[in-house]
Amino acid sequence: MYFALVNLHIQKNETGNEIIEDYSGYKYYTDLMDVRYQGFNVWKSGLRNGLEFALSHSSDFWTIRINGFCASYLHTSATVLGYTGILAFIEETDIVISNLQEVEDFVFTSWNNGIIGEIPDFNELTFTNDV
Repeated sequence: MYFALVNLHIQKNETGNEIIEDYSGYKYYTDLMDVRYQGFNVWKSGLRNGLEFALSHSSDFWTIRINGFCASYLHTSATVLGYTGILAFIEETDIVISNLQEVEDFVFTSWNNGIIGEIPDFNELTFTNDV
């Protein structure tokens, strides 16, 4: 089982894509990680990469404010968070990502192959450990 919650505010704009990282540290549940500005850089990079990937598939411009995310060390990774961000963006904007099944396979394969501490590149479907 893979698990992550993302708290995003997504709004169309006219000037260009923008991702604002505004981690509030809001807790959804008491047993999940309370994410604030400091730390969790690998997970934050995974989420940002997922959102950048989703933005690249839209012909419109968007501002995405990341208010926070909740996750469990046992059931998430940077790749799972990035994919959760992609799904949240799709849900809010109704964009279509033609290779979404390939991306999903990449996410599940990464977990099964033990690649949980690396940062995903959703465009290339590869990993890096550079934050």
